[in-house]
Amino acid sequence: MVRLASARAGAAVIVALGMLALGACSSEPPGPTAAQAEATLKADIDWLVKSTHAKDVTVTDEGGKDIPCGEGKAKRTYGVAGVDASSVDEPVIIFNMLTGGLGKRGYKVVSVDWKTPSNESVKGESRVKITVDSSRKKHFELSGETQCLRVAL
Repeated sequence: MVRLASARAGAAVIVALGMLALGACSSEPPGPTAAQAEATLKADIDWLVKSTHAKDVTVTDEGGKDIPCGEGKAKRTYGVAGVDASSVDEPVIIFNMLTGGLGKRGYKVVSVDWKTPSNESVKGESRVKITVDSSRKKHFELSGETQCLRVAL
């Protein structure tokens, strides 16, 4: 009887250890670092500018710097401004074109101001946010930032 209880206790320990190991394997990955998220941010904004009728594009925020935002964490930024060279003159049409392009890259709109027009779109898995602003005729601004993320792996 003692052997049976001992064997059951040993089996219970093995099962518990196995469950802990599985739990560790199935936990959510830590996600990108601030620098990795910034690389996604820059690539998405640069892709969007290249896929539109943009001219006179200037970098308004080069990024590349950790902005402290928590214990051992930082965020990064990046932004550009340009002129739409298409025949479209309406700010809302340019706005829709830019927002649609971000949608193709996996972004979801989280807030919109139709008066401006401007919006914020996020790409959850990459932990980045881009603001589209086309409030001036033929002009647009794209500015982005990462979430507050760890600095190194």
